[in-house]
Amino acid sequence: MSFRPVLGAPQTDLLLSHFRTKPSISPIEAAAMFRIRSLSRRINDLEAKGHVFSREQSKDTTGQRYVRYHYLGQHSPAAAARRSGPAQGQLGLRFATR
Repeated sequence: MSFRPVLGAPQTDLLLSHFRTKPSISPIEAAAMFRIRSLSRRINDLEAKGHVFSREQSKDTTGQRYVRYHYLGQHSPAAAARRSGPAQGQLGLRFATR
């Protein structure tokens, strides 16, 4: 399935650009800022490319549950090539700088 980019950029690129200035995003924020209707799918797309996220279950003031995604960085190319699993105490992550 093809997704039409907003402002000429793929949604995954818009998310990566967002994470350069903000540490996290919620589905409501992604829909409002980038017209992304399935943030979980775009996060999965980024994870397939080696990016790492944590998920935080939250509730808004009305009690509605949602997930906030926190960007943790990207696996180093060498670690992604090995795929043999992390060494003791080493995950092979490259963290985003702010």
